[in-house]
Amino acid sequence: MNTPKFRSALRTLWAAAAMASAISVVPHAMAATAAEANRFVLTSESAQGSSLPDAYTCDGAGTSPALAWDHAPAGTTEFAVLMSTLPPDGRTKYNWVLHGIPGATHHLARDSHGVGTTGVGSNGPNMAYQPPCSKGAGLKTYTFTVFALSAAPVLPAGSAVSGAQLLSAMSTLTLGTATLSLEHTRTGTSARAQTPPPPAPPPSPTPAITAAATTTAMAASGEQSEACARIASSLKASTTGVATVTCDGTYAYVASNGLATHTMMDGIVASNLQVPIAQNFYGSNAWKIPLNPAIAATTTTANDGPIGMAINGVPIFSPCKQGGCQNGDTKALGELDVCNGHAGRADDYHYHAAPNCLMAGQPADYWDTHPLGWALDGFAIFGYNDADGRVASRDEVCGGNTSPVSNAPAGYSYHVTDAAPYVLSCFRGTPSPDLAGQGAKFSPIRRPPVRPFGVSAMTLTTDASDGYQVVQFHTDRPFSSTETGTDSYEQKAGTHRIRYKPVTGSALAALLTQAEHAGKSACWDFQFTDGMNATTQPNVAYCR
Repeated sequence: MNTPKFRSALRTLWAAAAMASAISVVPHAMAATAAEANRFVLTSESAQGSSLPDAYTCDGAGTSPALAWDHAPAGTTEFAVLMSTLPPDGRTKYNWVLHGIPGATHHLARDSHGVGTTGVGSNGPNMAYQPPCSKGAGLKTYTFTVFALSAAPVLPAGSAVSGAQLLSAMSTLTLGTATLSLEHTRTGTSARAQTPPPPAPPPSPTPAITAAATTTAMAASGEQSEACARIASSLKASTTGVATVTCDGTYAYVASNGLATHTMMDGIVASNLQVPIAQNFYGSNAWKIPLNPAIAATTTTANDGPIGMAINGVPIFSPCKQGGCQNGDTKALGELDVCNGHAGRADDYHYHAAPNCLMAGQPADYWDTHPLGWALDGFAIFGYNDADGRVASRDEVCGGNTSPVSNAPAGYSYHVTDAAPYVLSCFRGTPSPDLAGQGAKFSPIRRPPVRPFGVSAMTLTTDASDGYQVVQFHTDRPFSSTETGTDSYEQKAGTHRIRYKPVTGSALAALLTQAEHAGKSACWDFQFTDGMNATTQPNVAYCR
């Protein structure tokens, strides 16, 4: 992508920003020459010293901005990005911690995901871009810094990396840095829930930067803007994952990596041994929620697959197994964890019933008047009760009701229940195209390793020694597993572990040069052992 034509387009579009970008160089045994360092520049749609658009703060969509850099020092093998600010207390805070960016990378798209490894910022445990959301009014300066590194830094295993940890680990590896500082002021108006503003155009028309869902213009209609603001406001109640939203005149586009930060996979007693990995629900692949739902003349069946999005960015599916309800109820079959979710055939985590662990993040009656999710027809999904605190009635149409609601469109609403179908049996409104096009949302990295079978004591933890996620389970009978769909491995009864983690840095770059991974951008390393850590089948890397 770093072709002369691409660099020329960026320089033409962002000339003012490039000329104004501040540059600093960190001494290093392999340090670049002064001439090389002075050419290392960082640019974005906003020039050095100008305002940070609201779209990249909690008053807007809360997405990360597009960044581009050029002329990295010779010897660069990978990059890292930090976004920081210095509050009055003098203690640096980080909003964005990103490392392991392959050395061939020269830009990040707006709302970029799947490039590098995200650490944890200073505003909570979420491993994601944490949009500025200062509590007080007044001017704040936010600095984006790209670090050109001679090698991958040695980082703590088993936990998310903080900005301070990353900065320390890079100190002897930094060949050069390029910085861009932008200012932002929160006023009384901006501190309230706002409709996301029109996203600025991307810095280049290249497919790698353009994301259709985030480049559409906001509708001028006050009613549509209010609908978008309702959805944006609802997402802020999540304590178990991060989702962002942008809107056009028809849809809200809810974006996330599909992972919850609450317990996942614990308590499953029937499993196909899929595991939860980050998904790409971003840009044109974000979930479309209609802004102006209305009761349709005919209902639409919710047979299997996604029916909506929870406010933590995790999809909500119908209770039915893949292929239809005739194949069984996932909850009744024991395939769900203690939070009513599991990993599907794309190694995607999703709910099939009330997302009780998400709901535990707020008082129980909060969900009487605030949506815990949004159905694909645009109507809200609430907790067990109506707005008056009484147990919600369920009609014989789609299992919802027409009772008055708060913080949601009038006309109809859905409520979770502990009895099947748990959320809804059909759509009372007209679903977005995502219902019919659900298959395109997911990119499976592997064939299902087994048919669902009985297990016990399943847990998902992180190995503190090396950062691998570990799904552990016990089975009382032997079983056969596969890696490619054409091979087979006979497994004994007993305890088993599936260990996996994303591949980053130079290791990722090397994998992506292989012919079988052409056109892919993310990979995961998988290891399989028994309870004594003996290998039970070959290690393998899966990419998408």
